[in-house]
Amino acid sequence: MLVQKIKQENGFSLGEQEEKLKQLCKYKEYEIFKVYKDAGISAKDMEHRPAFQQMLTDMRAGKINYIVAYKLDRVTRSVRDLEVLISDLEKHNCYLVCDRDDVNTSTANGRFFVRMLTVLSQLEIEIVSERTKFGLTGAIKSGHIPNRCPLGYKREGKKMIIDETTKDLVIRIFNMYLEGKSYQTIANILNEEQVPTQTKAKWKDSTIEKMINNKIYMGDYERFKRVGKEQGKEPVIYRDVVEPIISRATFDEVQAQKEKNQRAFCRDRVYIFMQKLICPKCGKLMTCKGAGGKKKKYMYYHCIDCKLYLREDLIEDVTMNLIMNLIEYDMTVKQYFFPVLADKKERDTAKLDKEIANLKKQKNRIKEAYIKGIVEVNDFSEEYKVIEEKLNLLEEKRIQTIDLNKQTFSPQQIMADRDVEKEKLLRSNEFYDMLMLQWSNKTKEEKQEFISKFIENVTIDKNEKGTYELVNIKFRSSFIEQICKILDYGMFDFTFPCTIGKEEATVTTTVQMDKKELQEYMERLSDYYEVSYYELDRPDAPKKGYQKKYYRIKETNENGERLFKLVELIANDKSFPIQKDNHIIGEIRVKEREKVS
Repeated sequence: MLVQKIKQENGFSLGEQEEKLKQLCKYKEYEIFKVYKDAGISAKDMEHRPAFQQMLTDMRAGKINYIVAYKLDRVTRSVRDLEVLISDLEKHNCYLVCDRDDVNTSTANGRFFVRMLTVLSQLEIEIVSERTKFGLTGAIKSGHIPNRCPLGYKREGKKMIIDETTKDLVIRIFNMYLEGKSYQTIANILNEEQVPTQTKAKWKDSTIEKMINNKIYMGDYERFKRVGKEQGKEPVIYRDVVEPIISRATFDEVQAQKEKNQRAFCRDRVYIFMQKLICPKCGKLMTCKGAGGKKKKYMYYHCIDCKLYLREDLIEDVTMNLIMNLIEYDMTVKQYFFPVLADKKERDTAKLDKEIANLKKQKNRIKEAYIKGIVEVNDFSEEYKVIEEKLNLLEEKRIQTIDLNKQTFSPQQIMADRDVEKEKLLRSNEFYDMLMLQWSNKTKEEKQEFISKFIENVTIDKNEKGTYELVNIKFRSSFIEQICKILDYGMFDFTFPCTIGKEEATVTTTVQMDKKELQEYMERLSDYYEVSYYELDRPDAPKKGYQKKYYRIKETNENGERLFKLVELIANDKSFPIQKDNHIIGEIRVKEREKVS
């Protein structure tokens, strides 16, 4: 005799159901062979139920001839599985008896009734499943993510929102990975700094890997990611269901970096352009290689297929102008462009104020629990310290946000301040020395991180004479996003072809300004220098449109004023194209000496 799966149903506990089946067996004079239980496993299929499979094995061995169950849907809810089961029952002279459904497969009518009940049961499962999926999809799209909140997020009611106390840590981890650091290296750094985890355990490489692969950080939720692979299901991605912590561009860059990290590279030394050099012949990523004698060891980048070697010190030489420009940009961003590039969402303190208020409530609750003796001193100290650290972090962020709100700026003022500072350094002949010093003072690790911050990859070729040439460079999309944002504010400079004296040259030119913006820029400059603006004389311009390549410019004019910058002055609507009558190229000139206040 066999009793199949026992489960609590209709108010009867597991023990009560088992007792009822034993009474039924006693009444029918069945000898109980064994009780089979698949506790907590659904009856929707037979394949993943160990006790059920053992029951079938015993039946086929002739050990049982009756299966007694509480209800038919406790046996199976699959029509396909039921047909297999009935076939097996008939083949091995075994019968199914269900107490609550009055089922007995020993007759033709009983087998027909069993099939009908199973069809209805499967229909119910599919309807419930469809309703559940529909409801879950709607909930996910509303930000009600079913899983545990990952680092950087927390619950507010049913919704998943950004946790301001851990958001910056998530950004830092992604940035460290973009710099070329491995999962384990990042984990080691966080452990050395004693950065707490969500589980109070130490940081592991697997923890970092899960974060790097989690689409939630760019606002998307991926369902069936792990289970789908096991059960052959395709993952379902819900886009933009939560507020992102990192941009899609950064996430894509991280995935590209991950593919590079999975390849084999020589890492016994630090290579400045690691994973950045593209072979000019085949387009593959060049590997790192060390070589040389005892006196001097060179660092190389090697393409195995093309037998090409490039020396790191010579690569550094040929890219030095590019590196200097990036260092200048980096310094400018930190000193001047922060108000422009700062996340506008962080300028509102309401969210931070709410976070601080909640943490203060938690702090008071734990303090009260300690006073009343509800928690021990060790637990109190540990939890109190965590809350204090989060409070300090949020309050510091709030101060920074308030300071940012107090800043009143315009793009023209920022550009003028930047240009004045650069002019001072140029006049003292310290500008390029300062940029070079910034680079030379960096360690090799810092140089590698700096290159990785801006550059996706670079292609350098070596000609027959052994001279290196910069062929192509691809910047990181996150860097390009910054540039585009600065361009939107009209704060970007470019070089303009011209002739100074008899020499062909390029001069710095601002992006387009209207008259009001030019006036504001000039007023700011006039705080430091005696400045003048002149419409550029164009004696070489033909009558029907301007077609020639160069403007003729004097380094110093009749008034002893030196060229400071060219400006493209346009109509107030900043319309395009630029080669029409709505724009004028003008020049800003300064006296050699600074303005005496």
